[in-house]
Amino acid sequence: MTVISIDMPRIIPKTDIFDMIFMKLELFFDRKNLYANNNRIKILYHRALMNQANITQVRLLNDYDSNGIVLAWPSLYQNEPYWLGLLEIYYQLISDCLQNKKHIILVTKKNISIKDDLKYIERNIDLFIKEKEYFTLYQIDYDDIWLRDIGPIMLKIKPHEYSFNIMKFNGYGKKYTYNNDKTFSKNFIEKFALENSNKKASLKIFEDLVIEPGNIVYDDKLCMVNKLPLMEHNSMNWDQINKILTNGFQNILNKEFIVIDVGVLSGDDTDGHIDNLVRLDQQEFIYYMATDDKSHPDYALLNDLKKQISSNDFGKRKVIPIKHHLTDIVKNDDNEVLPFSYLNYIRIGEIIYMPIHEFTNEKKKIEIRNIFKNSDVKFILCNSLLYEKGGLHCFSMNIVKE
Repeated sequence: MTVISIDMPRIIPKTDIFDMIFMKLELFFDRKNLYANNNRIKILYHRALMNQANITQVRLLNDYDSNGIVLAWPSLYQNEPYWLGLLEIYYQLISDCLQNKKHIILVTKKNISIKDDLKYIERNIDLFIKEKEYFTLYQIDYDDIWLRDIGPIMLKIKPHEYSFNIMKFNGYGKKYTYNNDKTFSKNFIEKFALENSNKKASLKIFEDLVIEPGNIVYDDKLCMVNKLPLMEHNSMNWDQINKILTNGFQNILNKEFIVIDVGVLSGDDTDGHIDNLVRLDQQEFIYYMATDDKSHPDYALLNDLKKQISSNDFGKRKVIPIKHHLTDIVKNDDNEVLPFSYLNYIRIGEIIYMPIHEFTNEKKKIEIRNIFKNSDVKFILCNSLLYEKGGLHCFSMNIVKE
């Protein structure tokens, strides 16, 4: 006799509970239909979770409401010429977060010594140990460091009660290896659940749609996505994709959503993730990447973005351009343009970690501080991250840890 153990959700809609109980009993007696019955239970289980999500008004965790981030240690790149620069970025960001009582969950691979790695830049882990209340280590395998895209999105169920939405990942349309990345969310959630009793069962709001979280920007009322990565990374047509988006954003998350259709920023290998182009902040501001410099390689693209932003009604939100100039173009040793954008910042509560490059001057820093005058802006030199075609927002994942 074959017995299958099914974890039942805490609250099951009455319309499904009798079916699920009946099916669970049926498995004891009917091995012939074992696969079909088990699959039916999974469908019912997912429907129950989605119904419960609607009842409890689940919402995506806003960066402003977060109190920490998750990072993956960059040991993958220890043989690269920018390895030391990456270590400096990680050390600066982690140290500042801990000093400001923001949580850090650092994910590492097996047999990696952070202590030994930091010796290469003449740093030590004393601060990490001192602030152990805010510093946690997980050991999970991964194929790259871009946790914004391979990790789950945290959901807020109600005050002090959180869950995760599992996102499907396929290596940006199978451009890169993703054997470990595709199971990262599941493995991370399991570890997080062991130490957090306020976490509920995970959801899968967007079904089998590949929509990396780096291609979603949002606040409590509005979500925005870019169409091109959705088309490039899925084998569905736009009507199928839009139907899933509508169900996820409007029916489950109860949010308005806007789709922009903008091309790919120079050097961007995500096919146009929106977090380089647009950011929403506290239901008050919409920031977008802009340029008046006709010699900028993305001049046409950014003007198209400006037109699309201007064509939408954002209500009382202030729409603010973040100007980029030719001096903000960053290139590698092969003279290839890298995807630098001031929009790819991290917000953790009141703090903003703003990416800069080696030619960002004090005048630009003052301009940025004035734009984000209600936040504590800290600047981090990010050239070494750009060599891997990503930024601060790309390599971090916001959480609440209590």
